[in-house]
Amino acid sequence: MLLAWITTVAGNFTLLGSVANIIVAERAREEYDLSFGEYFRYGAVSTIIIMTIGIGIIVLLHQWF
Repeated sequence: MLLAWITTVAGNFTLLGSVANIIVAERAREEYDLSFGEYFRYGAVSTIIIMTIGIGIIVLLHQWF
């Protein structure tokens, strides 16, 4: 379960981490040109925060059950 959680959330780390990220960036290009660096600046921070919280929850649930 932990491996599945990490690999799913890690796709948000960079713009190229997930096909959905690329699709959204390409579709929004007419309105806003999102660079790799700009996405990484926010994607890395949010991914690390969400991974930390999620890993904590998974470990706690694993200990209880």
